Amino acid sequence: MQPTTFDVVFPLTVLGILGILVPSFLVGANWFLNRQRKTFQAKGDSYECGLSTTAGSADERFSVKFYLVAMIFLAFDIEVAFLYPWAIRFLEGGWNLLWILLAFLVMLESVYLYLWQKGALDWD
Repeated sequence: MQPTTFDVVFPLTVLGILGILVPSFLVGANWFLNRQRKTFQAKGDSYECGLSTTAGSADERFSVKFYLVAMIFLAFDIEVAFLYPWAIRFLEGGWNLLWILLAFLVMLESVYLYLWQKGALDWD
């Protein structure tokens, strides 16, 4: 038996209406309940790691090592993203992709060795 257009469209319409009404109701209830509450001066003050006063200013310069670690992390993260599809294909019997994986890992290891030689992996 073929579903009618109503059978397909009605659940999506109800889902769309609920997706608009529920957040709207929650935002409205939050606004209505919070407009009667008094705010305190301390609520607007800055708060950092349990300290009542902040340390330093917003225009301080960070060490380049923080950015270097972030870039290395992104490179390692992309490596994992490339290994997942290979693992799925390998489970399906993709032994012919083994040479591609080995070439990828050799290139990756050469990058690791280069970073290690340059001292990028040393934090001090």
